[in-house]
Amino acid sequence: MKKILYILLFVPLFFISSCEEQGPIHGCLDSQAINYNSEATIDNNSCEYLEICFAYQGGIIFYIDETGEHGLVAAMEDLGQFEWGCYQEYVDGSDGTSIGTGYQNTMDIVNQGCATENGGVTAAQAALDAEINGYSDWYLPSKDELVEMYNTIGNGGPEGNIGGFTTSNTPYYWSSSEYDYNFAWFVFFSDGLTLYANKFNTYRVRPIRSF
Repeated sequence: MKKILYILLFVPLFFISSCEEQGPIHGCLDSQAINYNSEATIDNNSCEYLEICFAYQGGIIFYIDETGEHGLVAAMEDLGQFEWGCYQEYVDGSDGTSIGTGYQNTMDIVNQGCATENGGVTAAQAALDAEINGYSDWYLPSKDELVEMYNTIGNGGPEGNIGGFTTSNTPYYWSSSEYDYNFAWFVFFSDGLTLYANKFNTYRVRPIRSF
């Protein structure tokens, strides 16, 4: 009888110890925060954010990558208005549209030696030639980089148009992203609409640089 009681008592104890659950892990659950904890199960309101939209390294920050240490800066002012150039010719490699492709697009356009229809330098060359606040590594943003600018420091941003973009009287800004041999992408900075236009059109240029 004692042996039977021993077995009956032992089995429940073993079962409880083997199924013991791990305690909750407190931390930041927001993946946009710089201290995001993917293993956390309970948010403890500890999330920290690297401030965006402030003056830094010659311009104004409009994008920060997932590391929280690198990102993109837009110049404080437009360079002017320029043709995209290369009308009726393809520019090999300049079709990147995502964030991070603007620099390569710019170099591909400049290295092809694109001409304009009405004289003057291309939008890409103007951006590459820019020297602003001690920095000379500017380039023409890609389509998605322009959209990001609109959504953070343009009319679409939480604080409004703090980037000082033109929103009336031809508020069109060239990207470095080619659509085809006749057209390239641009963004309306009045409402964020993205379209493509003839490369010989003269649109605004707001250069960016990475940090």
